[in-house]
Amino acid sequence: MTIIVVILIIVLLLGAILLFSGLLAEQTPEMNYSAADGERYAHKWGYTDTSFDFAGPTTVKVTGKRYPVSGYTMPALIPFVEEKLGVQLQAEDLNTESERRDVPAPVMNSGFLTALQAGLKSNQYSTDTRDRLIHSHGQLSVDEVYRILYGPSLMRLVDLVVYPEQEADVKKIIDAAYQHNICLVPYGGGTNVSGALTCPAKETRTIVSVDMRRMDRILWLDADNKLACVEAGISGKQLELELDKKGYTTGHEPDSIELSTLGGWISTNASGMKKNRYGNIEDIVLEATLVTPTGNIETTGVTPRNATGIQPKTFLFGSEGNFGIITRAVLKIHPQPEVRRYGSLIFPRFEVGVNFLRELRQSGVLPASIRLVNNNEFRFGQALKPAPSYWKAKKDKLQRFFLFHILGFKLTEMVACTIVMEGSKQEVKHQQKVIFGLAKKHQAVSGGATNGKRGYMLTFAIAYIRDFFNKYHVLGETFETSVPWNRIHEVTQGVVNELNNQCMKYQVPGKPYLSYRVTQTYHTGVCIYFTMGIYGKGLAQPDVVFSKIEHALREVILANGGSLSHHHGIGKVRQDFIPRIQSANSIRVLRECKKAMDPNNIFGIRNGVFGE
Repeated sequence: MTIIVVILIIVLLLGAILLFSGLLAEQTPEMNYSAADGERYAHKWGYTDTSFDFAGPTTVKVTGKRYPVSGYTMPALIPFVEEKLGVQLQAEDLNTESERRDVPAPVMNSGFLTALQAGLKSNQYSTDTRDRLIHSHGQLSVDEVYRILYGPSLMRLVDLVVYPEQEADVKKIIDAAYQHNICLVPYGGGTNVSGALTCPAKETRTIVSVDMRRMDRILWLDADNKLACVEAGISGKQLELELDKKGYTTGHEPDSIELSTLGGWISTNASGMKKNRYGNIEDIVLEATLVTPTGNIETTGVTPRNATGIQPKTFLFGSEGNFGIITRAVLKIHPQPEVRRYGSLIFPRFEVGVNFLRELRQSGVLPASIRLVNNNEFRFGQALKPAPSYWKAKKDKLQRFFLFHILGFKLTEMVACTIVMEGSKQEVKHQQKVIFGLAKKHQAVSGGATNGKRGYMLTFAIAYIRDFFNKYHVLGETFETSVPWNRIHEVTQGVVNELNNQCMKYQVPGKPYLSYRVTQTYHTGVCIYFTMGIYGKGLAQPDVVFSKIEHALREVILANGGSLSHHHGIGKVRQDFIPRIQSANSIRVLRECKKAMDPNNIFGIRNGVFGE
């Protein structure tokens, strides 16, 4: 045996050991996000203790201690983004924030204000300019946050903010609004990205934002039947912290869990990352209460399932603030899992990863969460890593040699899956055997448990990155769809092609960025989550151009068999497409139902089919 062969065998063995080391990490379950509270940004995403900032000409550092990336310096992020966008980003080329000060005086209804003063405490309503601005938008990056910070003013703001503390307060507010012809807008965590909180520009009545976050209590918990009744203003993080003290979880874990609320989840028909194990929000909520101007919409008594005609709770899911205010809901709860294991897989190409997911779905053995990211998103995740230590750099070099030169993977094609398995030890062990056994059949190698956990937890920090790049003229937003298995590649390639065409049409500087990931799988298809970015400096109206491009991409998604939305909802940014997906009679019936619950259009936010 020659020395070259011996060296090659050693390299292969070391590469395999390093690549497969930490295949899975078993641990007692812990929260995947920080339990710490904190001050929120007024308009941007998240907490003020966290931000991405330049730490040098081409390096970025993350402040705080809240997320896995916090405290790290990232030398690869700016070079990667510059490569993908074809432009140079400089710390001094700052798009200065200028929060709107030219806020018009509120449109006040003296009769309604008198009724509030008689029925609520003085700290339960506000006309403060800052409060009004905060409650006049969600987190739609370009159409809302970008305009607040860098662009033209929002066309209409709420005039008053009220803070109910119990259901009786909600009824008082609705009764007074009905009597004085006020427009009410329910407000939860303010995290929606569909324009659902954007005030109708032509609304002449007093617009009142009803902030539900003081209604945040668990009213009762039934351990025998695994149920909990919870007020709708509770945030996902607070709900999970309270349930965890008693050994339970809902399992609903959307990207926005730290900030979004139970009422918001219901009204947008939300989905969480652990849908495979716990279900989407419509599977978790057994019953809920909607308070409308004509009375409550609810069913008395909670049973596992019933066949008692059309379910009133149907009107809650996807209602987007059009019918009334959701005040409480009865949820399924689960004992905290015995163990949680993370894993990750690397596939040579996106198509191979999709084939793996489809066969895994057909096997019936699913982890709590499994997400497949395309090459751009995979490399973006790699760019978010801190500068490695000496020995870590050596290990990484050996792993790359093994991947690229021995296994034949290509840097510009490889993709990855992040995996979360939880349950009993026996259950998770069986999942592990099936998942990783099937992965080998599809040319996958392990990326390790550490990368799996890191990739999953990065989700909670990703919106901060969006806001960081906004400061340097990079406009970015996410959009999602659900697609049949046999249309996945038509949809993704169609979006890629159309984005390039649109950027040429509008002469967008540099190149567009697009990444996508399969976040959920179903028997008949998947959810695809896109992230799009363009460089807007030099464009006369970058926010307008971005919105037109995004609108064209939704056209392509629908034309190729995708849905209008999987979990973000319709709001106002997707309203134009409603006639494409619902019959005229369906729209008419829904509007007639609204008239029965809200004859005077008190809930006049005009989302979805109720647009102007």
